[in-house]
Amino acid sequence: MTTAFLIIFSLLIEYIYDPISNMKDTHVMQSLIEKYKEYFKEYFNNKYVLYLFFAVLIFILINIILLLVDLILHPFFSFLINLIILVYCLRPGEFNRIIDEVKLLDDVKNSKNFEIKRMNYILADNLYSSADDKRSIIFYSSTRNIFNVLFWFLILGPAGALAYISIDFMVNGSIGIIEFIPIHLTLLSFALVDDFETCKKHWQSISMKKDLYLSNIDLITTIGLNLVIRNDDLNDDEFFYTNAQIIIFRALLAWLSIIVLLIFGGFFI
Repeated sequence: MTTAFLIIFSLLIEYIYDPISNMKDTHVMQSLIEKYKEYFKEYFNNKYVLYLFFAVLIFILINIILLLVDLILHPFFSFLINLIILVYCLRPGEFNRIIDEVKLLDDVKNSKNFEIKRMNYILADNLYSSADDKRSIIFYSSTRNIFNVLFWFLILGPAGALAYISIDFMVNGSIGIIEFIPIHLTLLSFALVDDFETCKKHWQSISMKKDLYLSNIDLITTIGLNLVIRNDDLNDDEFFYTNAQIIIFRALLAWLSIIVLLIFGGFFI
C-alpha cells in the first residue's frame, strides 16, 4: 500500500496546501543541471546521451540514499523522502491554479519573474508563442505535469519520477520515446471518460511524424482540442479552459481508479 499512500498524500498536499507550489522553485534543479553539464559535457558527443546519463545518475543516487536511510534510520524517513520527491514532481494542483489564472487574467506579464518562469514551464510555453497555441498546448502540458510523472512513478518509483523531471528540465520538453506510452495511455483515458468515437476518429486520422516528440504533441493536442470544441465555439476562453480542465480531471480519476485496482491486484506494493 506504499504506492497508494504516496499518491494519496501527495495529491492531498498539492490540493489542500496552496503555498506548496511556491516551494517548487526551478532554480535548484536548473543549477544542478548547469553544474553537471560543466563537468560532463566533454565526455558526451550526443546531448541526449548527456541528458539520459544525468537522469540515470539521479535515479541511482536517490535509490542509494533511500537504501541507506532504510538501513541506518527507519523506513518512515525513506517514505518521507519519497513523498517530498513525488510532491515536487507531481503538479496537478499547480497546473490547475495556473490555468485558472490564465483564464481569469489572460495576461501573466504582471506577475513576478518567478511566477512567469514557473508558468512558462508548467504550460510548455517554450514550444509556442501565440495565445491560441498556448491555449491548445494545455493538453500536452497536462501530460508533462501529471500523467507522465504518474507513469514513471509507477514504473520506477519516486526516483524514476524525478529522473523524468530532470530530462524535462534539460530539453524543455521530454524526449519522445520517454513520454510515448504515458501519452497514449492518457489518450485511452480521454476516450474512456469522454467521447470514444471522437478520440478514435482523430487518432486514426493523424499521421505519424518522423520526430516522435512532435508527433506526441500533435496527437494529444489535436484529440484534446476536438474533445473540447466539437460543435461549440473555441473562441470562448471560459468555455475552453473549463471544459479542458474537466476532461483532464476525469482522465486523472480514471488513472487513479486503474492504479487502485492494480494495487489491490498485487502489481504495486
